[in-house]
Amino acid sequence: MGIRSQNLREKLAKLPDLPGVYLFKDKRGAVVYIGKASSLKSRVQSYFHSGWREPKTEALVNTIKGLDFIVTDSEVEALFLEAKLIREYKPKFNAALKDDKSYPVIAVTEEDFPRVLITRDRRLKAKYYGPFASAKELRLCACALQKIFKFRTCKVRIEAEQSRFRRPCLLYYVGRCTAPCAGKITREDYRASIRDFEKFLAGGKKHLIEEIRLQMEAASRNLEFERAAILRDRISAISSLGSGPPLQADATLWQRTLSCLPHHEYAVALRRLKRLLHLPRLPRIIEGIDAANISGCEAVGSAVVFVNGKAHKDSYRRYRIKFASPRDDPAMIGEIVQRRFRRKLEEKEKPPDILLVDGGKGQVGSAQEALKKFCARIGGAPAVVGLAKGNERIYLTDGSHIDLERTDPALKLLQFVRDEAHRFAQHYHHILRRKALKKEER
Repeated sequence: MGIRSQNLREKLAKLPDLPGVYLFKDKRGAVVYIGKASSLKSRVQSYFHSGWREPKTEALVNTIKGLDFIVTDSEVEALFLEAKLIREYKPKFNAALKDDKSYPVIAVTEEDFPRVLITRDRRLKAKYYGPFASAKELRLCACALQKIFKFRTCKVRIEAEQSRFRRPCLLYYVGRCTAPCAGKITREDYRASIRDFEKFLAGGKKHLIEEIRLQMEAASRNLEFERAAILRDRISAISSLGSGPPLQADATLWQRTLSCLPHHEYAVALRRLKRLLHLPRLPRIIEGIDAANISGCEAVGSAVVFVNGKAHKDSYRRYRIKFASPRDDPAMIGEIVQRRFRRKLEEKEKPPDILLVDGGKGQVGSAQEALKKFCARIGGAPAVVGLAKGNERIYLTDGSHIDLERTDPALKLLQFVRDEAHRFAQHYHHILRRKALKKEER
C-alpha cells in the first residue's frame, strides 16, 4: 500500500526499536486504533507491508492517516498504558476490548490483606485495572510484577490469631509472596506494598521510584536497615523492568536452581565465552565477586565459585571490607580480589578461568590492578570481565564492551554467576545489620 501522507511517512521513518504504545489516527485526527509493541519500529511498519491482510486489518490500514507513539521502559508498562489509553479514547477498531466484559482484568480485593487476581468476574469487592486483550500476556506480566511487589494470590482467609501457626506456601520460599497468611509481614507493611503496586498500575513508575527512594532513606536514618534493603531491592527491580523482556518472566526461573543452565545451553555458553573472551580453552571454573552496603554501613563482599556449571558452595567466601571506602565500589571490588587471590596463593589453589565482577569499567579496572601481583605466581591470569546491571553489558579489561542478546546462553551464564554473588553478599550484609541493631538495642 502506498503511504500518501508525507507526515505519516516521516513518523514511520522515525519509529524507534523500543517498546511502547502506538496510536493510529484517521483524516480528522481521531484515534481509531491503539496497540502495544515490544518494538514500535517493526510492529507499526508491519501494517504497511504489501501482501494479504485480514479484512479488519485492511479496513484499519485504509483508515490510517496519522500516527502518534509513546515509548515505554518495558513491555509491562506498554501493556498497562495500552489498556489505559483504550479506556480514555475508546478507538473504533478497539471496540471489542472496550465493550466486551469477558476480557480479563486485574482485581485488587478490598480485604485487610488484599489479593491480586486476574479475573473476568466484575462482581468482586475490588479495584479493577484493565481490561486487557491477552490473558496470557497479562498472566506473564503479573508474574513479573509479583516478584517485585510480592502480593498474595491465594484464597486463604487471614485471621491474626491463626497466622503464626500457618506454614507459608511455596511462593514465599521462592520470593514471590511475603506470606501474610503466616504472619511474616505486618498489615501496614503489606498494604504499603499493595499501594506501591497500584501506583505502578496507574502509570507512575518514575514517581513511584522516587517515593520508594525517600522511604528507603528515611528507613536508613531510623536504623531500619532490613526495611531499607527491601526498598532498595524494590527500586532496583522496578528499574530493571526496562532492561529486558519481562513478559518472559517464567523463562528466568532457572536462576532459582544451583545448576546454571540446561546441559545443552551450558555447552553452548562455554563455547561462546571461549570465543568472545579469546580463552585458550573452555572455561571450567568461573568465580563471581560482588560488594554490598547501605549508605556506607556494614560494607561486605562475596566470592562465589561455579565448577562445570554448578555452584561449589564449599568454596564460597565472604568478606568484611577493611580498607576501601564503603562508598567506593571499585575500591571495594579491588580489596576483595586482592584478599581472595592472596589466599589462593597461600593455599596453592587453582585460579578460575573467568573472574566476573559486578559492575562496569571501574570495577573491572580495579580487579585487574589487584590481580597484577598474583598472576605469575598463581599459574596464570583469569579473564576479568564485568557485567553491569541494567544494560547487562559485558565489560573487558581493554575498556571495550560486548552487548549480547538477552537470550544468549553466554549472557545467561554470566548473569547467573553475578546474581548469585549479589545474593550471597546481601545475605551476609543483612546478618551484620541484624547484629548491629541488637547491640544498639542493649
